[in-house]
Amino acid sequence: MLRRKRRTMSWPRLIRIILAIIVLGFAAVVAGILALPSIVSTDAIRVRLAQDLSAWTGYSVELRQPPHLTVFPVFQASLSGVTLSKVGQSGQPPFMSADRIDVELSPIDALLGHISFSETRLIHPRFRLNEPVTDLPQLFSAATNSQGRLGMVIREAKKLVASNPSDPKVDQLVSQPFGRIVIENGSLAYRRFGSPLEEQVTDINGTLDWPQTSSPASFHGQANWRGEATEINFTANQPLILLAGGLSDLTAEITSKPLTLTFDGKANISQSMFFEGALTAKSPSLSETMRWAGLPSSGESSLIGAVELAANMTLTPVRAKFSDVSLTTDKQSATGAIEIGLDQPTPAVTGTLAFQSLDLRSLVSAFIPLQATGSDDKINTSFINQLNLDLRLSAQNATVGALNLANLAAAIQVSDGRAIFDIGDAKAFNGSLQANVQITQGANGANGELRFNGTDVDSAALVSAFGMQPFLTGKGMVSLNLKSPLDRWSSLLDNASGTVSLDLGQGQMQGFDFGDFTNKARTQRFFALERKQDASLGFNRLSVKAAIAEGVATLENAQVQTGNGVLTLAGIVPFLDKSLALSGEIAFPAAQAQPQTPPEGQNQTQPPAAPPQAPPAQPPINFFVGGSWDRPFISPMGK
Repeated sequence: MLRRKRRTMSWPRLIRIILAIIVLGFAAVVAGILALPSIVSTDAIRVRLAQDLSAWTGYSVELRQPPHLTVFPVFQASLSGVTLSKVGQSGQPPFMSADRIDVELSPIDALLGHISFSETRLIHPRFRLNEPVTDLPQLFSAATNSQGRLGMVIREAKKLVASNPSDPKVDQLVSQPFGRIVIENGSLAYRRFGSPLEEQVTDINGTLDWPQTSSPASFHGQANWRGEATEINFTANQPLILLAGGLSDLTAEITSKPLTLTFDGKANISQSMFFEGALTAKSPSLSETMRWAGLPSSGESSLIGAVELAANMTLTPVRAKFSDVSLTTDKQSATGAIEIGLDQPTPAVTGTLAFQSLDLRSLVSAFIPLQATGSDDKINTSFINQLNLDLRLSAQNATVGALNLANLAAAIQVSDGRAIFDIGDAKAFNGSLQANVQITQGANGANGELRFNGTDVDSAALVSAFGMQPFLTGKGMVSLNLKSPLDRWSSLLDNASGTVSLDLGQGQMQGFDFGDFTNKARTQRFFALERKQDASLGFNRLSVKAAIAEGVATLENAQVQTGNGVLTLAGIVPFLDKSLALSGEIAFPAAQAQPQTPPEGQNQTQPPAAPPQAPPAQPPINFFVGGSWDRPFISPMGK
């Protein structure tokens, strides 16, 4: 029997066959890819994209041109002139219009006759919201009611949320592919609550990654708002639960030069919007942040500088509550609670803050302008109509310029065309004081009122606090009441009217030599009143009451009671040129008669002698005071 000789294939030949198969396969793939534009139906892509956009947003989609297909470097379809509008609202501006939308297609699915998108890129989209707090829930509601895949899975998730709102069974969520959405050079136009003015967010570039509807979703992007570049990042653990009206863990961060915000907690973005969690905010300059946010700020709010806030926040569409607040500036820190009402065009802020040490001037100036800045002499009171504020303050130690206060209890209130800063109680000048500043906006402009009352205050400490050399020592009552139109800082004192009073008990007038004064008043026609470093006048009581009007203080009562006589002054003291025009009198007490002692050896049984006559009282000294505050001159009358 003949055996057939087996022939084996040589290795070189086997390699050639394998290479040929690879080349042919690659060529087939390349040929298939090159043929994709002619194989894939552009109408199918157009219909599918319109369906998906409508399913994602719930809005009516208009695609004005057929898609343009490209193969390299990726297989994608480009559509120009895309708009999304609310259903049934023809003639209104669209919710979104885009110059172009690019979608990456799966070539394998396309060859098999299926259309699937892995990435959607929006080129220069322009979004428009009438009011974000209202429009965003409506957008999510439209997506829920749509007939696409996203609407279906949201409705299924809503059933899970409805059956167990606090802890829906997330393992039963329906999972559908969603993919990635990229925004390139977009913009957003919106109107703030109650305002007809439209604002813009420009240069929006970002990426939304949501692989599956049951998986977490994240957004990373940048935008420009009010001239500041802003970075936005957020991640939702259960975005489908969020869209279904439930709670999801959420982290968010907004970073810009004027402000950095972080949030870590839970969120609900349904019609009953709700956020609860830890919030931090950092600002390098409070005045810059307030201007960026469109809030009123005075020029002196820059005194506060950097600010850091940490709190537990609860936010709804109508109210924001901040508990366990820790507020730190570059000069002071505080703890407390703050609440903000958001149901009106002007937010209403209420709260309490407790400070260990507080610079009142810098804090108040953030809300109420205290002085002119730069060359602008106009008093700005526009903040009265831009704020609703009720803030209660307390501090162990506080300062107002050079003035030191202890155990402060104060309040700042701004509402209904009126601003009030009130010190209910504080320890100062070795006594206690109360102060109140009110600014009222009227039909003819703003008016201001100042009230100051001190009890048992040390006059030397009071005078030193105003930068003057102490010349009075004693304790007593101080009262000041002033009213003035608030037009310009330079004319504020000239237009003020009111009263000032001082009533001190036993004390001393430093630098006043009573004997030298009376001697010169009797002997000289004219002399300068100079301060004597080693002299003082002790008094039993000092009282002053003056009326202030048109830049002039009119002394209604000024009296110094001493053991040597009573000094009385009357007249005017102008503020503009710091001059003096006063008349004065020193009334001396009647001398006491000295009892006479009988001569030695006189019979005590004899009738007593007539009582001695008291010597007549010294005639009063009348004089005129002129010159200036720092250089007064005395002109005795009758000389």
